[in-house]
Amino acid sequence: MLATYEVERRPVAIRNTGYARRLADSLGLFLPVPEIEVDEPEGAKAREIAGAHLEAHARAEFNIPGVTFGGRYDGSAIIIADGTQPPPDTANLYVPTACPGGRAPHIWLDQNKSLFDVFGFEWTLLRMGRDNAASSGLISSARTAGLELEVVDIAEPAVRELYEADFALVRPDQIVAWRGNSIPDPTGLLSTVTGHPVDMPAIA
Repeated sequence: MLATYEVERRPVAIRNTGYARRLADSLGLFLPVPEIEVDEPEGAKAREIAGAHLEAHARAEFNIPGVTFGGRYDGSAIIIADGTQPPPDTANLYVPTACPGGRAPHIWLDQNKSLFDVFGFEWTLLRMGRDNAASSGLISSARTAGLELEVVDIAEPAVRELYEADFALVRPDQIVAWRGNSIPDPTGLLSTVTGHPVDMPAIA
């Protein structure tokens, strides 16, 4: 993950600082007309225009869930794309998606427990389908490689609907590294998402 830090984080940093620069310009380059201080109809109109501009600026500055949660690492060598397209990158709108490369979408499991509460400190494998045995090879490969992998079984249909797959592998930084309905090559999968060769597990 450290080797891909610039590939992943630099585009997000450019995106975020670009938005901040445009936001600063919307305030710093705004020049009210001289009559804004005049106690006349033209002054009232000028203040109305300035107020609308400043209100829009404030909304754009603080209502930014897309900036906060929508950064993505598409194209990273340690993300396994599944051919799906993420939602449009919109500063003031965040659309949760498990499309690999983005933040794992949040959902409440019950009134007091978030899905994020059950994530492991390192890697997390979410199992949301009926064939949990299909993940045994991945679990064995992770154990052989010395990876700390938390396996979480989720029965709630809403979670499966949100993640749109039976399995999802979540990185330590809570980015979805891979998702799918089967795991035909677990060692290859782990080798890709970790950026290191993973030995085949010994046959019992």
